[in-house]
Amino acid sequence: MRTGKEWIEAIPYIGPSLIVLGIIAVFPILYAMAGSLTDWHLHRASSRTLVGLRNYFELFGDPRFLSSLSVTLLFTALSVLATMVFGFLLALLIQKPFRGKNLIRALLTIPMIMTPVVSALAWKVFFFEADIGLINWLLGGLGIRGPAWVATSPSAFFAVVLVDVWFMTPFVMLIMDAALAGLPQEPLDAAKIDGASYWQRVSHVIIPMIRGTIVFTLIFRITIDYRMFDIIYVMTAGGPAFDTQVLSIWVYNTALRTFEIGYANAGAVMMMFIIGTVCLAILIFGPGKVGERAWSK
Repeated sequence: MRTGKEWIEAIPYIGPSLIVLGIIAVFPILYAMAGSLTDWHLHRASSRTLVGLRNYFELFGDPRFLSSLSVTLLFTALSVLATMVFGFLLALLIQKPFRGKNLIRALLTIPMIMTPVVSALAWKVFFFEADIGLINWLLGGLGIRGPAWVATSPSAFFAVVLVDVWFMTPFVMLIMDAALAGLPQEPLDAAKIDGASYWQRVSHVIIPMIRGTIVFTLIFRITIDYRMFDIIYVMTAGGPAFDTQVLSIWVYNTALRTFEIGYANAGAVMMMFIIGTVCLAILIFGPGKVGERAWSK
């Protein structure tokens, strides 16, 4: 434990960072929370009035908000699960020595170096376009008429999930690759001598040894996909018929299209509360009580 004197001595070093953090992070959160308690409409900004928790009560009676919440949770669950599984499997694959390993690793990271907007546009135009897209062209060669992928339901939802998985899997792969590269070889050799198969070594030795990395990667992935905006907005703008409207797009539309700033702030604060609760629950009740180990250091 650090003493009070050590904390005082650290103030000149961490003070500027804390000030910047307060300006760009803490103040906007507090401002949004204060705004969520008001009836604030941009068309009548001068008549901003305090309404207490009324905006929050209205949220849970708003079918559009509840629909966006369910879409967000489903999108996050599918995307995070897929990227965690594929990223881990790819990391296992590139751990094995083979010719061209470094080239394959570099090629697998290509999606990650592209911006989300460029990735979304590329997939939308070159793959999912109904008339000239590659997917429908290949299906047409098989005598199958493909759908308008980003303009019909449920194909639009699965299209945005696919693009997000393609974009974020390399991120998980690199983290898992680093974790696997740092594992001691002795437990793996002992398990192999005891007759454990490769997948038994993976499930009973490797995964428990990198459990902390998996949990924190999971939390990071959840926070990214839960607030996903750019990929979905570029591909579908929340359509068709709000089937891909996640909470971030709902907040955007409420604030900048209907100009109900107070109501949008309430939705944004609720977003923050939900994701904070989920991440805290994972830390506290996750495998091996990872959070307890982190806090005890």
